[in-house]
Amino acid sequence: MIRALLALLCLTSAALAQPKAPGTDYPNRPVRVIVALAPGGNADLNARLVAGQLATQLGQQFIVENRPSGGGTVAFETLAAAPPDGTTLLVGALGSHTLNVGLYGERLKVNPLTGADHITISSHSAIAVAVNPALGVRTLAEFRALLQANPGKYDYGSSGNGTTGHIAGAMLVALLGVDAQHVPYRGSAAAFTDLIAGRTAFQADTISFLADHFKAGTVRGLVIATPERSAMAPDVPTSAEAGLAAYQATTCTPWSTTLGTPLAIRQFLYEQIALALQVPAVRSRLLELGNTIPEGMTPDKTREFIASEIARWVPIVRASGAKVD
Repeated sequence: MIRALLALLCLTSAALAQPKAPGTDYPNRPVRVIVALAPGGNADLNARLVAGQLATQLGQQFIVENRPSGGGTVAFETLAAAPPDGTTLLVGALGSHTLNVGLYGERLKVNPLTGADHITISSHSAIAVAVNPALGVRTLAEFRALLQANPGKYDYGSSGNGTTGHIAGAMLVALLGVDAQHVPYRGSAAAFTDLIAGRTAFQADTISFLADHFKAGTVRGLVIATPERSAMAPDVPTSAEAGLAAYQATTCTPWSTTLGTPLAIRQFLYEQIALALQVPAVRSRLLELGNTIPEGMTPDKTREFIASEIARWVPIVRASGAKVD
């Protein structure tokens, strides 16, 4: 009997010790974490690493669910239909939170800036371009010459219509002044399968996704769309080094929740995610994959960042001519 009472006291003490959002009992039930992209990509990796650590910190389940349809539009519609209590979160990328505003315009049912509340950003990742080695090109200049000599012959894949890879690919095509067709897939991994099989010619994606493939020689890194080279792929030239300085693209991993969720819960989640990102196993894995981890991305700063990215990218999206059905 005494042992049973002691065990009960230990369980009660452990439950009481779990952090809660100030003035609430949140999280008092499992939390659903919707990923706006397919499994295997950078957003999915962020979500699973951080959600696993949040479960440890808070003693509650954080259940990850991928909803990649519509480049993140379906994920946002699902989020908007959930109760505004912090039990449904959305992890996205540049495409879901920014590019869709330019792609869908008035057809967008949930505006990613005004139709959701925001928590934080867990990482940034540079965009790089991979080509199939069978193309026989080693530089961006050679790549441009090949596409100019064969208008409409070559395709590029992405993780879906309206995703970061789609727009980064369309932006490259526009800046090079060449003709190439976009082929959408259900995730980066599916697109990459066709790239290495030679069914597509190139793919723009995060360095975190492509770096290991560059090292293995499966694909060739043509350019990284940043001012500096990446330690993950030091042999891949920057856009300026490749002769196309205007080609600049990075993606981010924002965390959002249903519009109307109390600030106390969003601030609590920001603080808990910030703690999770300091855990060596989480942090080292994200950094190993070429991510950078921003500091101090509070709910207010996250909203400001998303607004600034929309202002930057919507004109680029429209100028690229990229479209979705």
